[in-house]
Order: sequence, then structure tokens, then C-alpha cells
Amino acid sequence: MPSADKSRVYEFPTLAGGPTAWIEQLSADINHHKLVRGDRGRYPVAGRLAYGFDRFIAMMMSIPYRSKIKPHLSDTNLREYLDYHAFYSERRFLEQPGSFFQEPPTNVSILERVSRRRSWDPKDATLTAIEFYSPFETVCPQFRAEFAALSPNERVESRGWFHGDLPRPTVIFLHGFSAPDYRINTMWFSARRYYEAGLDVVLMNLPLHGSRSPQGTRLHGDAIIHPSMWRVGEATAQGVMDLRILTSHLLQRGAPSVGVMGYSWGGFHASLLACLEPRIDFSVSVAQVVSIADLILGWFLRDFFEESVEQSESMVREIRKILAPFTPLSHQLQIPKDRVLLVASPNDGIVSSVQTELLWKHFGEPRLYSSCGGHVIYFDKKRVTDQVIRFLRDIQVVTAPFEDRRRRLGVRELASRKVRPLSRHFRDKAQGLSSEGREDVA
Repeated sequence: MPSADKSRVYEFPTLAGGPTAWIEQLSADINHHKLVRGDRGRYPVAGRLAYGFDRFIAMMMSIPYRSKIKPHLSDTNLREYLDYHAFYSERRFLEQPGSFFQEPPTNVSILERVSRRRSWDPKDATLTAIEFYSPFETVCPQFRAEFAALSPNERVESRGWFHGDLPRPTVIFLHGFSAPDYRINTMWFSARRYYEAGLDVVLMNLPLHGSRSPQGTRLHGDAIIHPSMWRVGEATAQGVMDLRILTSHLLQRGAPSVGVMGYSWGGFHASLLACLEPRIDFSVSVAQVVSIADLILGWFLRDFFEESVEQSESMVREIRKILAPFTPLSHQLQIPKDRVLLVASPNDGIVSSVQTELLWKHFGEPRLYSSCGGHVIYFDKKRVTDQVIRFLRDIQVVTAPFEDRRRRLGVRELASRKVRPLSRHFRDKAQGLSSEGREDVA
């Protein structure tokens, strides 16, 4: 692995040579690689403002990491740290991804119920809450009891907007880290535009976020922050399993196809799912995390890790190895690359757009859109949404009949239709959840 010379700009690696080639080929500081597609000079004033705001957020997010990690790493050397995580460095997880990202059982009970309409919900949509208990157990037996104690993380909740006339292609939106709020995500993703384009829309809470946050956590996702890295990997494996269960359910209820769109942490899951689940019809990732090791060390924690862990020169490479099974750079696409869209901003100050371009190269250079703004603030959010919907039209997910039918019927007629009742199959299948059902999600 090249050592990081701050005065040098590194060319992009080829990423050829096996699932761990990226670990050796990347510089110790991923930000020193030259962008292939992005241009940091676009929109200089707005870009600098967005970048500065991102760095402030990254600094604030680094504080809980420091407070949690410092007491545990202050007297730890690199060898001890690696030995503790030796299970996750097993080669089989890279050669056989299914050995870590295991198939979910087929008998998961799922409850569908009508959810309360909010002011931001489409007037004509059938509002449905989808709930089930995650059957996930940690891959490493050593941590099963500790992870299972993070209740109510096992309860998976999603909210959907469904058209009442006929089955539609469905998009699952996946939120960013510490940002599961339902109302904010419907606005950030411009979810109504996808619904109006003819798609059914579902928003799912990822593990340890929203109503899945354990009691006593200060922030959504706070329980993932841990001195060791195992919670990151296990929470990712649970998120992928839960998404597979939700995908199966949506296909079973009649959706002709199901795709995913994620932002940041959600984009990370969307890209991983495209590498692990061939039933996914399309994948859109916005400002996605690709290498968790480089994300953490790209904040205000590199110096802290280097001070806390001896032999810091090899630290980055070794942490990449621990987390290699949990990055899409270590796996191959299971869907055609023309059904993948990546979106990134060269001015992103939280997740470097170098990460997106690495994934773009690894995926065989699918469609890539470079946005202005940063990670938190997208000045061209409307343009990003236009790009995604154009992409969905190009791959025939959004088609004219759905849009024309909606215009022909009109919103008033659709809104006047009765809510479609739940099928007996799903009611009977979910009896174990019905006595605990809550009125709202996220």
C-alpha cells in the first residue's frame, strides 16, 4: 500500500487482482487520489460553503466516537486490535459472500396495516405500514447475546405509498446515518415525484435507527459507534437481510419489480444489495459510503487512531482488511451495470467523492452523475431527482402508461377510491405481530 505523501496526487488504482486488490492499491489517505470524473472547481462559492458545512458536521460527529473509543484504545496496540477482529478477516467471507450475508428464512411473519395519513403524504395513496421481526443473528457467535440485547432493533418498520389501481414497480428509499426521520426523507428524496411518476414508494428504517434505536442512545445510529468494528459489520449484515425480506414481500404482494435508492449510509446498503441480491431491478446510490475504514479515518479521527494504536503506518490497511467483507469493493455486481446509477459531489466533505469513483471503476463504469453542493446540502436536488427519473425511464422502470393513466384518471378520482383491504394471507401470516402493532412508523 503506498504511503500517503501529502504533496503528491495519486492516480486511480486499477482495482484488478481479486477482492482485496483495492486494499493494497489505495494510498493510506484515500483523498490523495486524483478524481477521474468529478471536478472540484464547479460552482466554487456554493461548493466551498457546502464543503465547510460538511466538515463542521464531520467534526461534531467525531465527538461521540472519541468519547466512546478513547478509553478502550488508549492502551491497545495494533496486534491486539487485529486479533480481536480476526473472525471478520477470514478469507471465506470474500470468496463466498453468502457465508457472511446469509439468506433469510422464508417463513418470516409480516404485518401490513393501514397507517395514519400525514400532511405530506399523497392524498390518493394507499398508506401502508409494513412490519416484521428481523430473524438476524450475528455471524460471529461471540457477539450474539450483546447484539440481541439492543432491543427494539429486531422490529423492522417501513412505510409505503401504494397506488390502488394495479401493481407498480416499487422503489425502496434508504436513509443516511443518524437521519431516519420519515418526513425529512420523503422531502430529501423527493419521494412524491417518484410516486407521481407511477412508482410505489417504500421507506425502511435501517438497523439501530429510528424506532429501532435501543433505549438510552443519544442519536440515531449511536449504538453502531463502538470501540471495535464488529457492530458496523453485523449491523450491515442485518440491514441486507432485512432488505431481502422486504424485497421478497413486495414481490409477493404483486410488485413487478423492486429497486433501491439510498443516500450515504443507505447508499452503502443499496450498493451492497446490488452485489448480493440479483432480484433487485435497479440500484441508485447518492453520496454513498464505500469504504468504512477510509470514511472514519477521513474525519477528525485519523490522528487519534494513530496516537492510540501503535504501528500506525500499517493501521489503515489492516482496518480495511477487517472491514473488507462489508464493502461493495470486495464483491461483484449481481445486476447489469446499466441498471446502476451513482451520484456524488466533488465538494462532499463527509464522504469523499473518491469513494464513489472507486465504486464506479469497480462496477465497470455505470452511469455517474456529479452533483454540486456537498453531502448535507444539495443545491441541485431537483436536478439530481430529474437525473434519477430520467435514468428510470431509460431502463423502462418508469413508463408512459403509468404516467398517462394517472393523468387520465386525475388525482380526485384516485383519491376517492376506497383503501384496498389487506389480503387474508398477510393478515393470517402476521398474527404474531398484530397484538403489538403501533399506529405509526419512523
